[in-house]
Amino acid sequence: MSFKILIVEDQELYAEQLEMLVDKLGYEHIATVDNSTHALSMILKNVPDLILMDIHIQGSHDGIELAEMIHQSHLIPIIFITSLQDDETFQRANKIQAVHFLMKPFNDLQLQRIIEMTVSRLQNEDNNLKQNPPTEEWENDFLFQDHFYIKTRQKLDKVSINDVLFLEADGHHCWIHTSAKKFLVRMPMKELSNRLPKFFFIQTHRSCIVNIQKIQSVNLEESVIVFENTQAPLSKRNKEILLQKLNWI
Repeated sequence: MSFKILIVEDQELYAEQLEMLVDKLGYEHIATVDNSTHALSMILKNVPDLILMDIHIQGSHDGIELAEMIHQSHLIPIIFITSLQDDETFQRANKIQAVHFLMKPFNDLQLQRIIEMTVSRLQNEDNNLKQNPPTEEWENDFLFQDHFYIKTRQKLDKVSINDVLFLEADGHHCWIHTSAKKFLVRMPMKELSNRLPKFFFIQTHRSCIVNIQKIQSVNLEESVIVFENTQAPLSKRNKEILLQKLNWI
């Protein structure tokens, strides 16, 4: 299993140390960024399996604030790396439920052990879920993490939340549209939406909730949202909210 790692570090010396160890361990180094804006942009393009992140970084958000934003749309494990030792910083970071907290300065062996322990645990959790799918009530046909396991007959399809284009209400059921196919889930759209990250999923119509990351264009004249190979409706009531959200990001 290939593991993709994103590094968020604004000190060149530490960034190079992290990059060299990630490469040495054979994991895929997606990129190294030094600020919150570039980190969010990179995650939209290529979702990592793990983030190594300094708390004190450049940009309008520090590492803890950035982690909160990331976790609104992706439950990506984060290892915090910092030279800050005050209780307030630790308490803030602890609320994010980081998988580890590494203090600077550190040596390669400390860093290697933390990364390998984290990767091993995450791989075991993923394998256990595949081999032993939940036996709890399956009437809703899926399990949420940063992806879905949608049950269709006796098969489980893994669908990343990032691949979802939009949700479409169909009575007491809901269609989950992706670029590849769509899935029918036996759950009302309102209930399903409560389990989605609010940062990227917003309601654009009484029967539709869209992933704004996947919007290619908005046809204001025809009141439709255009994706790669499909469209979703846009109501007058929700048009202003959508436009404000798109301008904000």
